Amino acid sequence: MWYVKMYFSEKREFFQCDASGIQGVPSVDRELPFLESLLTFLEMDCRELTPALQRIADRWSRLIAEFDRDAGTEAMVELGQLKSRHIYLELLYVRWYDRFSRIGIYGDRGSAEDEQMLAELRDLPEQLLLYQKQVQRFFDLVLDVDSAGRDPQQQAAKNYLHDSPRDPSLFRFRPIPLSFEPVEPGRCSPVLYSASILDMIDYSLRSCVERGITVRRCKNCGRYFPQTGRVSAEYCERPVPRGQQTCREAGAFQQWTKKQSDDPVFKAYRKEYKKRFAWIKAGRISDTDFYAWSEQAREMKKKCDHDFITLEEYVEWLKNS
Repeated sequence: MWYVKMYFSEKREFFQCDASGIQGVPSVDRELPFLESLLTFLEMDCRELTPALQRIADRWSRLIAEFDRDAGTEAMVELGQLKSRHIYLELLYVRWYDRFSRIGIYGDRGSAEDEQMLAELRDLPEQLLLYQKQVQRFFDLVLDVDSAGRDPQQQAAKNYLHDSPRDPSLFRFRPIPLSFEPVEPGRCSPVLYSASILDMIDYSLRSCVERGITVRRCKNCGRYFPQTGRVSAEYCERPVPRGQQTCREAGAFQQWTKKQSDDPVFKAYRKEYKKRFAWIKAGRISDTDFYAWSEQAREMKKKCDHDFITLEEYVEWLKNS
């Protein structure tokens, strides 16, 4: 019996969820950029989930203690709403859906499994906050290229003694249910058959260390991103708010603008360009004459950039052209 399958393929991560007990036929099939599930979990305000998780736990308790089917249905409805918040929460829904269905069929409420699931629900608000702190600490000491360096393997070896972290606030790895199987035509990969949110966090972190992938905060949006390409990358590839550009494209433009603003040749060209553009509105020059001049000015700028003429000669040409 499996609930969520998770695997990585190059720069993507994949999730398959089975909410109907039809093994091998996922009810949810989702593809995300590599490490996006862990990064968005780290950013999530888990305290906002606490009231909903407490209500679900109370309703689950009434189901298993009193066989209150309405309470069970209400718990499932709220779990269905909660799963849209994050892919990790999809696991809660499919696990509890499976158990709720079996209770309805067999009437075997109040089992040890039910008590364990109730305890998980009650503990989950604190556990999620703890996982976030441990992941952040792991980033600081192992994966963040700016604080831990470029070698996750070396940093992990330094911070762990066998399977135990030297720092008690650091993430603790445990055995996880991994398989190895075809995931795409002509491609096999390790596949996690997850039974808990902790499994998915564990798999993401160990995969980064195994593959030597570091993380960095984007200089544009401030969010973490995995350095799956150049380790010198400073910008992520997420879209910027209210625009069609990505942070990487916006960052490249910002760097170009900064470079140009410090360039005396560009400054001279830009100053004269703005002055002559204003002449169009004043009627001192036609559009045709302006665009002809700007083309000549760009050609002269290229000559100055390549040291065929000096900056002084270029400024003199701009004044007299």
